[in-house]
Amino acid sequence: MLFADVPGLNDLKQQLIKGVQQNHIAHAQLFLAKTGSANLPMALAYANYLNCENRGEQDACGICPSCTKNQKYIHPDFHFSFPVAANDEIKADQAKVSNNFLKYWRSFLLNDPFQSVEDWVDHIGVGNKQVNISREESRQIIKNLSLKAFEGQYKIMLIWLPEYLHPSAANALLKIIEEPSDKTVFLLVSNNQAKLLGTITSRTQSVYVPAYSDEEVAQFLVERHEVAPSKAKQLAHIAQGDLYKAISLKDDIADDTQKEFENWMRECYTADFSQLVKRSEQFHKWSKVNQQQWFIHAANVVREALIAGIQSDELLRIPIEHKQFVNNFSKTVSLERGSEMNSILNDRAYYLERNASPKMTFMNVSIEFMKLFRK
Repeated sequence: MLFADVPGLNDLKQQLIKGVQQNHIAHAQLFLAKTGSANLPMALAYANYLNCENRGEQDACGICPSCTKNQKYIHPDFHFSFPVAANDEIKADQAKVSNNFLKYWRSFLLNDPFQSVEDWVDHIGVGNKQVNISREESRQIIKNLSLKAFEGQYKIMLIWLPEYLHPSAANALLKIIEEPSDKTVFLLVSNNQAKLLGTITSRTQSVYVPAYSDEEVAQFLVERHEVAPSKAKQLAHIAQGDLYKAISLKDDIADDTQKEFENWMRECYTADFSQLVKRSEQFHKWSKVNQQQWFIHAANVVREALIAGIQSDELLRIPIEHKQFVNNFSKTVSLERGSEMNSILNDRAYYLERNASPKMTFMNVSIEFMKLFRK
């Protein structure tokens, strides 16, 4: 992966590139960001740049033998560790070491490195099993790094989601993370700093990867995925900075979601039962993804209405063309009512995931909202 493949974040790219050019390379770096951000793609691009045989001022060359292998994730000096669990193909003890899942890992990265741990669990087919990075995996990491570099200038170990490290595995890695062999670089990529052991974070240099703004997400969708600007803005608002979510929803979310949401709220406010019954029947026909995202979008708009109600325009994330509705809607959404609305939406979204009837679920939400409007 090249830096050019990562949208935006030019300041961070220059910071990483400058560090390599000036030979200021921390032996253990922690790439921190929320799910859907670019911390994994950025770490992959950084690793590629480290071992590129013909580094440029702005990026790796992309064509040298090192870059060619890194783009396929088969470079012999670039090692990976990630959370796993047994599946139908890899069972029991073999499932404790991520090396046995490299076939899955490479296809996962080649498909899209912005994906989440939930996508990874689906990709390797482990069902409801809990994934983790085991003590056996820590032994494999130490073994991999005990060897000399085959081709590259650096041996690189990328640990994706170190928050899934079993405590015994984390403790086993402390010494090698603190004092690795020469020309060895650890890249830890985390989506949840709060779950990391303090002994791990204290031994690493933190690299904070900013979340994408709604404008950046919308621009990416328009330029690279040919999404209409109005729909791109809508998707960006729903995704809340999660670039992968925005991309995955582009074929599921209708262009008029916000307009239909506004009509739905008016029907709840006026208790238009006949129209709400029709709307619940339409809702029942949607895809499951679209149904779930409808409730997420609704929760986002309620949040915006609460913010507008306290006149904090600088915190609003709603597209400007929807601002008038949000301002009007905020007059009907008190803090208590907004809290109850979000609780209802979250509960019903959970029921949908558990295969509740979409038609009954949607109608139930509508009735609950009507009751709230009449309190």
